[in-house]
Amino acid sequence: MPEIRVIGDILSGKFRPTLTGNPIVDAALINRFCQSLITALALTPNSVQAEHHWNLTIDPTKVYVIDSQILAASGHQNRLANVIPVSHAELLHGQIGATQEQLVAVLSAQSSPN
Repeated sequence: MPEIRVIGDILSGKFRPTLTGNPIVDAALINRFCQSLITALALTPNSVQAEHHWNLTIDPTKVYVIDSQILAASGHQNRLANVIPVSHAELLHGQIGATQEQLVAVLSAQSSPN
């Protein structure tokens, strides 16, 4: 099972977008989103984690769920196989439905033999 990183804010480096502007609130919202994914997909608690200090590097061994505004500003293309864009509003409100569907598809594709 690959690690899943949820990026909804970035707290370090030159590129520092935030979800709400309040780091404590952002952390709580993103952690709630992560916990909802863990519960919905019956994943281990360590398999889904918030990445608050992302350095804009995409590791091909991990799956990234990235705020679509951050993804667009980072210069990465949305069509990377291991990157799932999520709307800013879905992160704010903890709505995981669309992300869950895409994540199941990505995880299935990674686990199927070539």
